[in-house]
Amino acid sequence: MADIYKYTDENGNVTFTNSPIKGAVRIMSESNPTTNARRPSGESTNTVKSPRVAAPSPLNFPKVDAATQKSRDSNRKVILAEELNSERALLSKAQRSLQESETTKTAAEQANPKLYLDRIGRLRETIMMHEKNIASLQSEISRVR
Repeated sequence: MADIYKYTDENGNVTFTNSPIKGAVRIMSESNPTTNARRPSGESTNTVKSPRVAAPSPLNFPKVDAATQKSRDSNRKVILAEELNSERALLSKAQRSLQESETTKTAAEQANPKLYLDRIGRLRETIMMHEKNIASLQSEISRVR
């Protein structure tokens, strides 16, 4: 095993290597390398294994009892559900607005079609934003205990 370096070039491409490169950052240092002779058969020499250990909470870290946490989770779920309903209403309103806008053009938009396309584009972006918000809220609600 060797030290591992992470290098990010000007295009944002990330390279991991065991050779130092100018501008690279050492992300792992193996102070007590294991030789191949002691490595179990079939284990790759490029494998870096580190056990996941949960960091302990500080001694003075505030704790809440189960009933309080359950109440907080319940309140959170209610708030998220309200937000979800609000986003669904906004999405519906934006979709109606887009349908109406696709059939009508102002005098300025008839003279300059780019104005019409810009307005339709903004409405579609708004719809996409509300759809993403709805998906995020649904995902968050599914994680609430």
